[in-house]
Amino acid sequence: MELMHRALLTALGALSLFYALVKFSLGYWKRRGILHEKPKFLWGNIKGVVGGKRHAQDALLAVYADYKGRAPFVGFYACLKPFILVLDLKLVHQIVFTDAGHFTSRGLYSNSGGEPLSANLLQLDGHKWRSLHAKSAEVFTATNMQKLLPRLAQISTRIQSDLGKINQQTCNISELVGAYNVDVMASMAFGLGGQDHQEFAKWSSNYWAGFKLWQAYLALEFPLIARLLQYKSYAAPAMAYFQKVVLSQLQEHRRRDCQPLQTLLQLYSNADHPLGDVDIAAQAFGFLVAGLGPLNATLGFCLHELARHPELQDRTRLEIKKTLEKHGGQVTPEFLRELRYTKQVLNETLRLHTPHPFLLRRATKEFELPGSVFVIARGNNVLIPTAAIHRDPEIYPDPERFDPDRFEEEAKRSRPPAAFLPFGDGLRGCIAARFAEQQLLVGLVALLREHRYAPCAETTIPMAYDNRRLLLMPKSDIKLSVEWKD
Repeated sequence: MELMHRALLTALGALSLFYALVKFSLGYWKRRGILHEKPKFLWGNIKGVVGGKRHAQDALLAVYADYKGRAPFVGFYACLKPFILVLDLKLVHQIVFTDAGHFTSRGLYSNSGGEPLSANLLQLDGHKWRSLHAKSAEVFTATNMQKLLPRLAQISTRIQSDLGKINQQTCNISELVGAYNVDVMASMAFGLGGQDHQEFAKWSSNYWAGFKLWQAYLALEFPLIARLLQYKSYAAPAMAYFQKVVLSQLQEHRRRDCQPLQTLLQLYSNADHPLGDVDIAAQAFGFLVAGLGPLNATLGFCLHELARHPELQDRTRLEIKKTLEKHGGQVTPEFLRELRYTKQVLNETLRLHTPHPFLLRRATKEFELPGSVFVIARGNNVLIPTAAIHRDPEIYPDPERFDPDRFEEEAKRSRPPAAFLPFGDGLRGCIAARFAEQQLLVGLVALLREHRYAPCAETTIPMAYDNRRLLLMPKSDIKLSVEWKD
């Protein structure tokens, strides 16, 4: 009886301590005197997100719409973790551009000792990131990206080959664009030759195996403890495969050192300040993590919108056809520069279906907002709700309407800076954004130059998103009817 009594008292004490810790964590913004949405116990301001009942984008959009105009930022909780949710575009511009030196960290977890491929530009912070960013900037120049274009155009011919087997049939667009982007990633980021990339595709979709959200959350909150316990974010067999591929391909490139420039591996290896082989492998993996899913989703969303708006599709296809004829059917840098309307279509897709619905920053120095009493403290985590900004009716009237004319030059000049951030920007923006845009444009040209798309019985209208993913992805594969149309 006494033992049971002690056990009950211990349990009550533990529960009381747990309750007090949760309440203390959820009282951070109140103690700071910062305007904030009242948090729910345990869930903070993302109730329903963890269970997949709503998307993270919707949680951010709701708070953004309720509080915009009342303060430059508000307090926000992702479960128990406090974030600053930025509402004012001037402040966004300061964080991303003018005062980016105060926000050089993302606050993501990495463990280069136990998981070498996590030492990539996406996940690293501090002096390691600064050194890596400086060396990577030598690689991702406009001139180097143009050198990769012939190989990219060659890879895109697979799309034509796959579409040649289809005529007025239902086509799984997600699989079609996924095969193209996997080929690009395997060939240009990892240096694999040939067109049979089945094993690469398998590991590209399975490197999250064993991922548990609560473990990742604790690793973000307590990174030092996570590193001591050797917590790993990714499946070990996948990491071993990707590292082995890069190391073997680098050896092969050096053995045949007179081959034409075709891959990012070669650019990294041939740089004036080259990285070590394992560090190059980490960057290749970082591009896979940050890019493959969003690139697949963007091309799929784009075709879905064009299928629903045939007049816009016809205009896009006509521009592609005329520009190709002008350049003798060759995909060149000049050809891509002249695809003005096609770029508007891609940008409107990225606005309406923003793959990364928020940007993460962490204040590395205290930042006092000019002309105000507001201060972002050192160590504060910052959320920039890009998807909410892209759907703000004061910036983009009738924001749910797909309208590529929003990205005509005059329309762009009428909007404030930092109103369009699909790849982030500034110091911690996507360093491969120029290559990503090139990859999307080349893919879209291959998809539209000889084929036309329309909704079919299996097309989901309106688009439904996968609430289980932090990134914006379709809930199910995008399917359209496709026909050959010269």
